Amino acid sequence: MPLFEDGGFMRDLFLILSSGIVFYSILFSSIFFSQWFKDKYKRKLDLRLAWSVFFFGLSVNSICFIISDFWLTTEPLNTTFVASGYIALIFALTAFFAAMEMILPYRTRHSLTFIGIVSTFLPLIVPRPFFEPLALFAAIIALIGITLFLRYTWGSTSGEVRKSVQWVVIGFIIGWLGFLGRSDTAYFLGESIYVLGLLLLTIGILIFGYVLSTSPALDELDWNQQILELYVIQMGGILVCHHQFVENPDIDQVLTAAGIAGVQSLFQEITRSATGLNIVSIGEYDILFAHGSAFTCVLIAKKPYKVLLDKVQEFTDRFEYEFGTVLQQFEGSLREFHSADELIHSVF
Repeated sequence: MPLFEDGGFMRDLFLILSSGIVFYSILFSSIFFSQWFKDKYKRKLDLRLAWSVFFFGLSVNSICFIISDFWLTTEPLNTTFVASGYIALIFALTAFFAAMEMILPYRTRHSLTFIGIVSTFLPLIVPRPFFEPLALFAAIIALIGITLFLRYTWGSTSGEVRKSVQWVVIGFIIGWLGFLGRSDTAYFLGESIYVLGLLLLTIGILIFGYVLSTSPALDELDWNQQILELYVIQMGGILVCHHQFVENPDIDQVLTAAGIAGVQSLFQEITRSATGLNIVSIGEYDILFAHGSAFTCVLIAKKPYKVLLDKVQEFTDRFEYEFGTVLQQFEGSLREFHSADELIHSVF
């Protein structure tokens, strides 16, 4: 890494930007850990905890680099702290890979985790000149792993959650370019590139961490494990379409649809509301509603995820576009809705 033994404007600028990286990394690490710790349904295998470890490792990495760059500039302590910085960063990536590969449905056979474990110990045994290619290798592995995470998140969300994922992607790209710009190789391209790398990494961390910590996407990646049944009910209470995501032969779907329609009519009468219900919680289950012009879509789920509300609304809009005319002239025949299963699979 570059050494800044003498004072000057550039040294102060490098130190300020590097300190900002440490501050925001610790801040977001604390936020993610707090979110995980306060969740009464928290699990040891949780992406929020993994993100907390990732940002903490990034902060330790930056602290070690600051110490080696600005104060302990002589050997062997300089190499020791540089190696410690790489170990912290690669360990943080490994913790994230372990959680990601066990939670997300990728057939990577834990290869990223294994590569991360092996790479964690490399700074202890490889000579100092190999640290630069090791940093580039870690950046490439991080790009692969987080791209897999973002790809799954993008394909598994919709509505406002998907918009937040767009910002996560932007933040990650900015931060990743900043990480490369902050590397040893980039410093030898000039101080301006190094400053730009520090600035981009700070901005990337801000965007990436803020959006992840405020978006429900983190908590809702397992949405497909929470859905049980989907009903499409005509305004007169007639069941138009029904799909079970979890088989339950004991349910009388026609009777259930009539009951749901009756409950909704009752509450509309009591509240004098023309819009109908949105969410109803019954015991361990939540019933999510979205309303078309002549029908209501009802999703029974284990949790009232925001992404599920968005998906019910998306399904309702698409169902109305495809079958709206048929529903307005509905006379009891369900043959016109035979293609609804394809629509269900495309949305859910």
